[in-house]
Amino acid sequence: MARSRRLSPNLKVERYDAPAGGWGSVRSLARSLARSHVPFSGSRVLLKQNKPDGFACVSCAWAKPADPRVFEFCENGAKATTWEITHKRVTPEFFDHHPVSELDAWDDHQLEAAGRLTHPMRFDAASDKYVPASWDEAFAEIGRELRELAPDSAVFYTSGRASLETSFMYGLLAR
Repeated sequence: MARSRRLSPNLKVERYDAPAGGWGSVRSLARSLARSHVPFSGSRVLLKQNKPDGFACVSCAWAKPADPRVFEFCENGAKATTWEITHKRVTPEFFDHHPVSELDAWDDHQLEAAGRLTHPMRFDAASDKYVPASWDEAFAEIGRELRELAPDSAVFYTSGRASLETSFMYGLLAR
């Protein structure tokens, strides 16, 4: 196998011969917990992930084993949990300072690192910004747009980051 392969101008796959997991994963997870501002509380949360009296991974459908180990989760699932429990918030004021044309240049990690949304937002083309909307306005506009579509013309997608419960509710909405 070649040492590396370029898939696109910005994406290259390199051969990796080191073990997956181990102390490198622990260090990477510790950095993720620190970046999300939850180094201690996040660690306590992870001790309950995929445990019989805890919660399922927010990133996949990892089964809760009857006799779980302390670290019964993968690195990516643990990182997804830290991103969900971050204390960092993206408020409407954030969008006052960052037009959509600027955010479009941010990569996925930069957008994720900004934090969790606190309000429903809608795009205002005139200002090139997201502006806050009430929940009632958001649901009414989404419903209005969906009702105007032919049933077979809409595609609904949810990522592996959505919990099973969220995916179930999203599926009900789509149907």
